[in-house]
Amino acid sequence: MKHLYNIIKNAALAVCVGLLAASCADFLEIEPRDIVTEDNFWNEKSDIDQMVAGCYASMQTEDFINRCIVWGELRSDNIFPGNNVQNDHYDLYQTLRENLLSTNQFTNWSSFYAVINKCNTIIRMAPVVSEKDPSYRESDVRATIAEVTALRSLCYFYLIRAFEDVPFYRESVQQEDEVHYLAPSSFDYILKEIIKDLEEVKGDAISRYPVTGTDAIGGTYNSNCNRITRYGIDAILCDMYLWTGEWDKCIACAEEIMDRKAADYKEFYGNQTSSSSSSATPKEMNPAPYGRVAYLYDNPRQNPSMAFNAIFGTGNSFESIFELSFNWNSNATSFVKSMSLARFYGSGNTNTSLGPNNSGAGYLTVSPSIVSDVKSKAWTYFQHQYDLRFYNMIGPESNDYSTGFIRKLVAERFNITAGGTSADIPFSSAFTLDREFNRNWIFYRLTDVMLMEAEALLQKASDESAADYTDLLHQAFDLIYLVNLRSLSDESRKLATNAPALATRNLMITFLMKERNRELMFEGKRWFDLVRYAYREGKPDILRANVPSSKTTGGSSSNRGFPSMSHLFWPYNKEELKVNTNLTQKAIYKNEASEGIEMNK
Repeated sequence: MKHLYNIIKNAALAVCVGLLAASCADFLEIEPRDIVTEDNFWNEKSDIDQMVAGCYASMQTEDFINRCIVWGELRSDNIFPGNNVQNDHYDLYQTLRENLLSTNQFTNWSSFYAVINKCNTIIRMAPVVSEKDPSYRESDVRATIAEVTALRSLCYFYLIRAFEDVPFYRESVQQEDEVHYLAPSSFDYILKEIIKDLEEVKGDAISRYPVTGTDAIGGTYNSNCNRITRYGIDAILCDMYLWTGEWDKCIACAEEIMDRKAADYKEFYGNQTSSSSSSATPKEMNPAPYGRVAYLYDNPRQNPSMAFNAIFGTGNSFESIFELSFNWNSNATSFVKSMSLARFYGSGNTNTSLGPNNSGAGYLTVSPSIVSDVKSKAWTYFQHQYDLRFYNMIGPESNDYSTGFIRKLVAERFNITAGGTSADIPFSSAFTLDREFNRNWIFYRLTDVMLMEAEALLQKASDESAADYTDLLHQAFDLIYLVNLRSLSDESRKLATNAPALATRNLMITFLMKERNRELMFEGKRWFDLVRYAYREGKPDILRANVPSSKTTGGSSSNRGFPSMSHLFWPYNKEELKVNTNLTQKAIYKNEASEGIEMNK
């Protein structure tokens, strides 16, 4: 296991440039070099490009993506134990039981600090290379620094949402004797600093990368969602501002993204006369009740899975803002498998490399209450049986809809047809699963941003005496309405402005939380969303209300029912505590002495 000390030390001793990935974008198809010393490596722009590509390659590793899933989704109400997890994956099973120990492998943060170290090194060396290579202009340097600053900030954002307080540094260590053990900095301090970093560099970031020969007609998004752009930074900031309560800044970033998508639509799709029933193209969604428009994929009656296929099957879609692209087949071993999604959510095959007892299901599965929600008419998660997301996300294991499989982020194609098992289940769904290793990991996409903006608008409207209170509610309603409308098979079920569930601001906030979960389920968002609301309220009541007690009663006595805010965050790793004397275990986890684990006191 790599400790933070060793990660920093290794960065000081050598330049690690082995690239693991190839992508549709030319940028990520650079051939790897042999390991070289720092003195003879940093000479030209291509050296910088190779190191930046290495940052993305490090983020594509199974270890990194595993933590995006585990930290962002696993502890939520969406996820339950799947196939053989109790026998085959002890740490996942203990996490699902809320039995968090410092020996759990998911307390190891080395894959995130590895990316942070690479980013720090690039930021230090980019100006040096510019002095040697005239083709590497000052504007290029600033764009590079903006890009890797965003990757570094995103890594820290994950770390503080998982652990709360973590070691924080932005310096690139040049000599081994400069390596020091780092004490943790606070959640609020780190969040403030990474926001400041992003605000300073956003104007230097690339707005759109050049179109390459492999980009799809009308969709320059292969190269423009697989790398950080100005709008990727906007999306990260939009998310961060929801944690700091800077509502106007969140709204401004979201609007920049919406304006960019509108401009892209008009440039690439403005001449289309109608939506095709065989290929996904975005359209201008009908104006919402208060006049807002959005440019999203539609689901025509002939193909109600079209939007899902474009976003989650093909990937790199018009709606994407930032995602990591995976492209693998058995004859192209240089491409990268999306192992995490296949292993955790299910592969649809019997590949034993995914686990000794794999039978096509994943170690994780969907909560039974979500599977049964529509048939039982509980409507805990969905409004009604005409929400296409239900059929696209979940594969029922039996006709009684008591259990099911996760198919979102696993299936290559989704196919919904009318004529389900009953009036309560009006559709049947089929899934093509033969390319399960190609599924991309999406960090931010357009409807996510729209719902973040709606949240900011509703929070801004907290003062009911404000003159613009009603207007803010209307703006939020429109954004929720448009996201919801795209997912309906029956337009007569669209949201009504006078619906009881949306009659007040507080009811709209509750509805928005459910809409975010319906829209973003399994995408590593739900747990962080719940923690954000708890963090805003200063108490974990919302976790107790949403995460079923069956997921916490099996855990350690200190974790049952989330008795405090501290219980929302992970303990520090046992091995990290041994080597870093400035890192002290959180008080609620010090009772692990009964497990025979030695902790710093």
